Amino acid sequence: MFDFFPWLIGLSILGLFWWQSLGARWAARRAALRACEDAEVTFIDELAFQRLSFARGTLKRRYRFEFYRRGDRRYTGWVDMRGQRVEHVEMDPHPFGPDMS
Repeated sequence: MFDFFPWLIGLSILGLFWWQSLGARWAARRAALRACEDAEVTFIDELAFQRLSFARGTLKRRYRFEFYRRGDRRYTGWVDMRGQRVEHVEMDPHPFGPDMS
């Protein structure tokens, strides 16, 4: 009767990790969109999961995204997450101003 109990616990832990990963991904996407709006560039690609690590008792995730200024060249940005919290958003150097390409 209790043979399925370890499986149930394992599946519950896996489900919890998946649920938290989705929440972190949505928070990272919102941070990337906000950074693109602040820099007056266009967010063009969905987030791509890049790295997972364990540091100081929490999971660290890195997501990559792409953006462009006027459509001629793509630039890369990263969102670093610590647990469910956005730790850092970084964007490649790109031209600024309305007359720049």
